Amino acid sequence: MKRIFSFLFFLVFLSWHTAFSQQQYSITGRIIDGKAALPGVTIKTKDNSIATQSNLDGTFRITGIKQGNYELVFSYLGYEPIEKTVSVSEKPFNVYLGDLSFSGNDAQDIDEVVVQGIMANTQAKALSIQKSSPAIMNVIASDLIGKLPDRNAAEAVQRIQGIAIERDHGEGRYASVRGTPMQWNSTLVNGNRMPTSEGTSDNTSGSRTSPLDIFPSEMIEFVQVSKAITPDMEGDAIGGSINFVTRTAPVSKTLKASLGTGYNGQAQKGIYSGSFMYGDHFFNKKLSLIIGGSYWKRNWATDNTEAVYNQDDFAMESFELRDYKGVRTTMGLNAGLAYHINPSHKIFFRGILTDFQDQETALEHTFSYTGKTLTQRRREGVIGIGLLGAEIGGTHNTLGEKLNIHWKLSNYETDMDTRKPSHADNPKNTYKLSMFASKVDYANLAADGKMYLDMDAPAGFQSSNYQSFVPQLKSAVKTSDLRLTQLIELQTQSFERDRIAELDLKYQLNNNIYFKAGGKFKGKYLRRGSPMDIYVNRGANITVESLATEAYDYNGGFMKETGADYHSVLLDGITLTQVDQLLTDSYISENKLMHIARGESSPDAASSFYTGNEDVYAGYGMFNMKLSDKLQLIAGARYEHTALTYYGNEVIRKNVDGKPTADINKVENSSKFGSLLPIAHLKYQPIEAMNIRLAYTRTFARANFSDLNPTENINLIFTPPVISRGNIALKPTFAHNFDFMSEYYFDDIGVASFGVFYKKLSNVIYSSQSFQQIDGTTYRITQPENSENGWLAGFEAGVSKRLSFLPDFWSGFGVEANYTMTTSEMEVPRFSLDEKGQVTKTIAKEVLPNQSKHLFNTAIFYEKGKFMARIAGNYKGSALAIVQGNPENYRWYGENFTMDFSANYRFNKKVSVFAELNNLTNAPLRYYHGDSRRLEQLEYYSLRGLVGINYQIF
Repeated sequence: MKRIFSFLFFLVFLSWHTAFSQQQYSITGRIIDGKAALPGVTIKTKDNSIATQSNLDGTFRITGIKQGNYELVFSYLGYEPIEKTVSVSEKPFNVYLGDLSFSGNDAQDIDEVVVQGIMANTQAKALSIQKSSPAIMNVIASDLIGKLPDRNAAEAVQRIQGIAIERDHGEGRYASVRGTPMQWNSTLVNGNRMPTSEGTSDNTSGSRTSPLDIFPSEMIEFVQVSKAITPDMEGDAIGGSINFVTRTAPVSKTLKASLGTGYNGQAQKGIYSGSFMYGDHFFNKKLSLIIGGSYWKRNWATDNTEAVYNQDDFAMESFELRDYKGVRTTMGLNAGLAYHINPSHKIFFRGILTDFQDQETALEHTFSYTGKTLTQRRREGVIGIGLLGAEIGGTHNTLGEKLNIHWKLSNYETDMDTRKPSHADNPKNTYKLSMFASKVDYANLAADGKMYLDMDAPAGFQSSNYQSFVPQLKSAVKTSDLRLTQLIELQTQSFERDRIAELDLKYQLNNNIYFKAGGKFKGKYLRRGSPMDIYVNRGANITVESLATEAYDYNGGFMKETGADYHSVLLDGITLTQVDQLLTDSYISENKLMHIARGESSPDAASSFYTGNEDVYAGYGMFNMKLSDKLQLIAGARYEHTALTYYGNEVIRKNVDGKPTADINKVENSSKFGSLLPIAHLKYQPIEAMNIRLAYTRTFARANFSDLNPTENINLIFTPPVISRGNIALKPTFAHNFDFMSEYYFDDIGVASFGVFYKKLSNVIYSSQSFQQIDGTTYRITQPENSENGWLAGFEAGVSKRLSFLPDFWSGFGVEANYTMTTSEMEVPRFSLDEKGQVTKTIAKEVLPNQSKHLFNTAIFYEKGKFMARIAGNYKGSALAIVQGNPENYRWYGENFTMDFSANYRFNKKVSVFAELNNLTNAPLRYYHGDSRRLEQLEYYSLRGLVGINYQIF
């Protein structure tokens, strides 16, 4: 690697010397359309000897040229190519063309757009960036995001080919590229990986997966999904990287705002949204400013049923009915400043602040067939996730405009915590739960005293399927039978901070080749912990009936979609105010509730507390070479060195004099590893409208934070003794990626594409259960390990086409469709202990977790003049969620198909109205146990919608 960098810098030095011996000239400018910059415009000389593209801010730079006249050709999707003659004389050395407009504004007029419409211009931006990108990339732009019924970043990216999302209470939260596990994909903000916060589901807790619902879509200028990266991108992206580029200042003074209101059918309450964006230029356009903000408040509700099954005979051990209601609020603010010292030098600042709050309430009934109990749980909590980011940097062109220097210093923080509900008098910021229970006798049991679904029922037993299943009691339970068992206060503490410094150098050796090299340092600090206080009732006669209660709220009919009637088993619950009053110090003292504190000094909770430091040093070198007028080669390598230090707790449980006891000791573990990532891309353009791409990349995925947690739980009481622990020595998962992609771009703004991909995997991380001999004693060890080998392969195809060849009215129609098929396999060691205590190892072949075999998006849209409408469908196939026991007991995510609708009408250049409808199919969330008929979880969210107005003030 050192030799690569030495060679690159030698070439830079050599060219630097050449620059002083022979003066070079350059042509620069910016291409705009109305108030927006145009990225991805191709600028070529007429003889194709020189070619470049405009950047995301619309600027372009042609360097290394001599005096003379140049016929420049400007090409952009949806516009007729045009020519412009530029004269380069002795002075000045840089010819600055200023703003060139494709739509005839105050700037120099180039030409008029071929296809006009509400959505056309923004599609042209996205497809132009995609077409000119050296990497295999899909792009969507801000204006298109605003025309889709998507209010957060996750729901915006689900429309991209090969992207699947995971939802939380009906809203998109996590994203996955090409069916890979979510933690194998990197989520970037302006090129830097976004710090994560603690997830709440089994799949994301302690992972590196970023929750995207905290990021309002109004703050996004572009979304770039790179499926095959280049060396100047962060390398931990096996599936791909999703880069959110925040908004920058518009071309001219702009102030616009939007307001919306709507309704959630499940909650039967309102939704409210608003946003604004202001941008302007000062000091003779040297200083540019943008400020944007958004607010989105929505009531939500979920009807949920869940079941737990015995892994041997599939008898139902418990069945739950959960009625969720809540209010989610997402607020965002972003600001940007840029000072253009001159056309060659710029410094900038960007800041981001988002705050996501989810106030969740639930009334739950758990019917335990093994414990012969009915438990009612009333809970409420407010979980907040904040993202704060700031970056300052600069771009400088020197050496006759041949050397570009880009530097940036960044600080990003996420903080997840528990907050106090607005109505609560109790000052504690805790998630509150109250639990009441009663002994019950269940009716209609099988001869063995167990409950089964009809598919698992023994001969002679009449049962029902999951959707129509209703627990049957021999005698009704009343609220006076439900006695308080315990109260719980739970806190969530999660903090993560990234401090980043980076430097990139790009040197244009000549018109056909440039070199690029750079370095990056990222220092990460993270902290996790979940303290809990439990208050146990030791005999006080406290029943639901004796407290302040409210009638069970069916939200128009609990689980009405299944047709099952649960009225006979759902009881009134205590009020939320009552829950808060139960947890006051005076009530706890008066009723002599026993307090159990589970903090870092408690054996039951110590393992949830850990901190970590991760330092990443990265460097890369690459070149981009034009081999011919049609063929381009991008090649290089990236090296990332990671140093880890984690601090946690060791918990040892043992018997002393016949009594169980536990010792807690502090532990510290460290490790380091290096990742060399060679990368090569070939881009062949047989005709102007077509790209054929080949890529080889080596990428990796670091272990989840929870996997690196050094905590050890050692239980010497069990036989055999058990050790459960993290594994700081884990290697990252590596992938050799091979990609082929072909793209054809239509003149009327559209694209057809087809690609295949193959990933050879090594060191896939999985949860291992094994047996080890330690000092002559056999221990059962549970810890994350690296598996043997694995692979993932698939293909994707898509088309976006306007039916402009049709006559008159029908020419406004268009179609979009894309499909991705993925299959995978990984080898996982399995260990068992026979009757003689001998350990046996076998190799099982499993599919990757969270990998859906089939994904597709489809849409029909109409865009004509001032009107646009779109109906879109999104399908995600079933996927393995959790490996547990044998394959008959695996937890699977069920297939899901959702449909959404959006429409927009523009009265004039200033005013437009919009309408959005989500979840037209009322698609449920499903998890199942081995067999799709044996559901473990079923959730319904109903329809939600929003209408509003956009106003361009100036």
